Amino acid sequence: MTLGENIVRLRTQKNWSQGDLADALEISRQSVSKWETDASIPELDKLLKLSELFGVTLDELVRGEDVPKTEPVPASFAPQATPEREKRRTIAGTVLLCTGAVILVFCLLLAGDLLTGLLFASPFLICGIICFAVKQRTGLYCGWAVYLCVDFYLRFAIGVSWTTIFMTHLWTYEMNYMCLAIAWVQFFAMLVMIVCTMRSYRALKLPATKKEVTWLIVGWLAALVVLPLLMSYGIMPLMPLTYSKFSPYFFINVLYSYVRLALVNVLLVRTLAIWRVKREQGRLTTPTQRNGAHVQGKEKGEPPARVPP
Repeated sequence: MTLGENIVRLRTQKNWSQGDLADALEISRQSVSKWETDASIPELDKLLKLSELFGVTLDELVRGEDVPKTEPVPASFAPQATPEREKRRTIAGTVLLCTGAVILVFCLLLAGDLLTGLLFASPFLICGIICFAVKQRTGLYCGWAVYLCVDFYLRFAIGVSWTTIFMTHLWTYEMNYMCLAIAWVQFFAMLVMIVCTMRSYRALKLPATKKEVTWLIVGWLAALVVLPLLMSYGIMPLMPLTYSKFSPYFFINVLYSYVRLALVNVLLVRTLAIWRVKREQGRLTTPTQRNGAHVQGKEKGEPPARVPP
């Protein structure tokens, strides 16, 4: 029995999901999935924590020996915070949905405008749905939902997006500097959300396989070259010089921006995950280890290995 199969067996005996085990170890669910499929091996500190979680010795965990099901699990490591998180998510989701419903009804009664009500209530309604539907990284997804809702409202109401910052050198007083300031705020808010996404997936590690690297190259080419060219020379020439905010061209432009933003986020996360594995592999070839290999070779009477400068 492999280590991955043993982790699956022990986790099943505890009636834990991959998410429960990931929460207890403070790692991502993808890492647990890779362990269980033998795509990667846990680090030593994670192995020790796994043995404490499952109530088995390190040998039993690694070798896959039969273990009793009645072994106690230390309370400090058991994923008992999961029900608390579920409760907090349920309360937050209920409050957000109720708040969104109140705003929507309020706008309908006072202004009689359904569109305005949806624009103001959508961040609360979407975040409420996320709280009920997403079990991990709920705060991250809610943050992105709020950012995208506000961004869509600014695009719809005043026609400003973060790309407006590229016109800073051409801006004049008659063009309203407040709009330019809003565009810069949008830009920095987007950078903050991207950094938060990178930090949220900082435990993710991916091997630099040929397939993974190929998909990354294709993805970066699509995000940086193909999609902009398609938008500039394929879709933009078809748009009229002036079009209303309810026209399909407006929504196509918004959809293009959001798809490209999502693609860049995914590519950044996966690129950093591969870089982490490369960095750890680079640490294995330290000067101390090379010197150790040199000494072992001398003891065996072998010629010393040539160390690159």
